Amino acid sequence: MRALTLLPPTLLPILLGLLPGPARALEPLPDSALSKIGGRDGMSFNLSNFAVSGNAVLRYTTPDNRSSIGIGNLAASRSDNLDAPFADPYRLDVISGGPGRADIVNIAMPQNLAGREVWQMALDFDVDDGGFVVKGGSVILKDLVYYGGGFQWSTPATGDGLAFGMSTRMEIGSLALQPNGRDAPGEAMVLSNVRIGAATEDGSAPVAPWRLAEVGSQAGIFNVRTDDAGNARLHIGINWPDAGAAAGAGTLQIGNIGFRSDAGNVDLGSSRIGSIQLQYLDIKFRP
Repeated sequence: MRALTLLPPTLLPILLGLLPGPARALEPLPDSALSKIGGRDGMSFNLSNFAVSGNAVLRYTTPDNRSSIGIGNLAASRSDNLDAPFADPYRLDVISGGPGRADIVNIAMPQNLAGREVWQMALDFDVDDGGFVVKGGSVILKDLVYYGGGFQWSTPATGDGLAFGMSTRMEIGSLALQPNGRDAPGEAMVLSNVRIGAATEDGSAPVAPWRLAEVGSQAGIFNVRTDDAGNARLHIGINWPDAGAAAGAGTLQIGNIGFRSDAGNVDLGSSRIGSIQLQYLDIKFRP
């Protein structure tokens, strides 16, 4: 039998202090304490070996259920920057909207300075009117590269709905509209070497994102508006710039506009718009 060793009396209070005591109830924080919480609330994330495909269809149907437009059979994939797979992530932050304004949810795209994060996409679309379906064909994007930019969401300063902001800089290797489907590239309209971004003074290729809308100074709006007759309509728009602010200037550059056909190909050459500004946008969908 082993001998029983007695602990020194001086250790007994220490051991008793280490024993777990009764759990304390959670206490609610007062509004004064919650109002002092600040900082950058958000997260960073990235994609690795991303690919998605399927036969799901997203369809918008008119209120009388007579007509609809649908897009489906989406396929998308993205190549990765293997040298730094998580060094340039997407960033989701909640930032202050300024005095008297709601906070803003901000999603920032990767800067992608090396241009190695490249997207490939394809989708089909159709239009249905009273049971008569017209298959519009396929839209195919090859070598789509985003360089920064992002999206914003918040509540509008006045009225109901969703306020949004958007900025983008992108390059597209080719954008093809193929009326006979993605497996029939012989008939197509193809836009090649497309660049979209902030306008430059000398008209050269963009090097920064084009700000189309911004929650703080020229917010986009997504809501439902009702006319005097009581008809509700889906509404998408961009407000006038605030006093003292200017709409962002962008550029659209197309390396070649081409048409492909079994009867022969036609290339119209390049096209360029040096500076574009969206001062105001108002789109209402008819019921």
